[in-house]
Amino acid sequence: MADKKIHIWAVGITITIVLFLLSTIVLTVIISQQEYHLVTDNYYEKDLRYQDRIETKKRTDALEQRPVIEIDRESRVCIISYPPRERYDDISGEVTFFRISDAKNDVTRPLQLNSEGRQHISVSALPLGQWILKMTWVEQGEEFYLEQRVYLQ
Repeated sequence: MADKKIHIWAVGITITIVLFLLSTIVLTVIISQQEYHLVTDNYYEKDLRYQDRIETKKRTDALEQRPVIEIDRESRVCIISYPPRERYDDISGEVTFFRISDAKNDVTRPLQLNSEGRQHISVSALPLGQWILKMTWVEQGEEFYLEQRVYLQ
């Protein structure tokens, strides 16, 4: 019988093709098991309200002083501070912590300012990472909207 000689380059090409196919299959399985939350529920209703949202953003941008949002990292509290005025009881609204990577973690709280125009919201139960704080409020019959990225560390 003739001695069959195995060529190293043929083995290398075969191993490369097999590894490529295996990695493609593994990557496909991993990606297919991921959940993506890029589309919100009731997207049609939200699309209809999009023009209203643009108007509320314009009103908010036109304000001389806007609310200030701070994260106290030590006590894990979000502090919302409104500009000074005589009364704060005519301001109502809600604050939403929107999780970019997982909509199941979204949290909404009512806007309840104290007599100094501040609200403290605990963020200790929220997972660490990037959030978008969306704040909607009504003041003197006008609706306003403020959006700010916050990082919990």
